[in-house]
Amino acid sequence: MRPPHRANRRLPFLLFLLCSIFLFSCKTSDDANAAAKQLATTSTYLANYYSALSQIVTADIALGGLQNSLLPHADVLPFPDANRALLNTTSSELQKRADLAKALQDLSIAFSNLTGSTAPTDVSNAASKLGTELTTLKALPQPTGAPISIPSAIGDAGKLIVSLIQQHEEKKVAPALDATVNALKELFSKEADVYDSLNQTHVTKAASLAKYCIKKNLVDETSVLAPALQPFSLTAHLSSTADTAPLKTAAETQVDETSKVLVAAHQTASAAMLQAITEMSTRIHQLATEGRMPSRGTPVTLTTVENWIGTASTYLSSTTSTTPASTKK
Repeated sequence: MRPPHRANRRLPFLLFLLCSIFLFSCKTSDDANAAAKQLATTSTYLANYYSALSQIVTADIALGGLQNSLLPHADVLPFPDANRALLNTTSSELQKRADLAKALQDLSIAFSNLTGSTAPTDVSNAASKLGTELTTLKALPQPTGAPISIPSAIGDAGKLIVSLIQQHEEKKVAPALDATVNALKELFSKEADVYDSLNQTHVTKAASLAKYCIKKNLVDETSVLAPALQPFSLTAHLSSTADTAPLKTAAETQVDETSKVLVAAHQTASAAMLQAITEMSTRIHQLATEGRMPSRGTPVTLTTVENWIGTASTYLSSTTSTTPASTKK
């Protein structure tokens, strides 16, 4: 993930974007500047959040393969093909949500060139992309029961954008943008429990396999001695007569404690992401309808989201090569 400061390069463009989108309703350049920064940053963090969650599901598929290889079983695999197919679909749909958030950012950039000779085409292409992402979004599959339906607001926003493009009314996308941010808020709120469940399932499965490896002597448990040895530059060494039982217990305890931290961290991050989207929905709606936006600063909860994305990217680096987009351009 690239350093955050690069987003500032887009502010001049997004400043023009916001004034254009809202039909020059911004009362002050400060309002437009603030809205531009907040819209760019929040949509990118949302895309990165979804990309990280998609990677977690992909990593869960890898864990399933390990279950089939390591765990004893008869004719029934611990991780059957049906589970693999379901997770593949889930990962794909989560990435489509990331693409949707990125399309929202791309539309914003296109509006920055409204005075250029190719501006109508650029805006039409970007808006068409966003409209397509909105209207083709599908529900996340569930292991049991019916999938959680997509909020009607998602499809309505997409249809509104497509309609405006067909009528060559690109400069009147303000209501559609307002509707899109609100629809994303509704979607995230409706699916938040699923996001938490996907992460918790992954952590639980990883913890179970880690403990199995500890019991089968597939892990170097001396790593649990690091807090005591590292300050003195000492290296652990086990003799053939050493009693490893206490180390195995300590290793299993470490797995349990870390699992709780990882589950809680995602729950906090998902709640923070929803709060940020909710704040942006309120701000964009106010700017679109009243021509002012007194709120300043990027939603503070995005820092929590960034921290979780960074942590997830670290422990997922060995199972996926996909890197979240920069939160700043």
